[in-house]
Amino acid sequence: MCMVCIAFASWVLKTANPQVGDAWKAVLLANVSALSAIQYLRRYVRVEAATGDTEQPEP
Repeated sequence: MCMVCIAFASWVLKTANPQVGDAWKAVLLANVSALSAIQYLRRYVRVEAATGDTEQPEP
């Protein structure tokens, strides 16, 4: 999910034409996708850290 959002944001920025007046829409879409991916990663890391603390690996 996260990698898809980052890849989509990268693709949008590469294919956007900066001379067109609507380029801000592509940039906005890319930023929203990137922020969504970052938020998802932070939530995933938090959940993994919470579940990892309760389980102790046995030697």
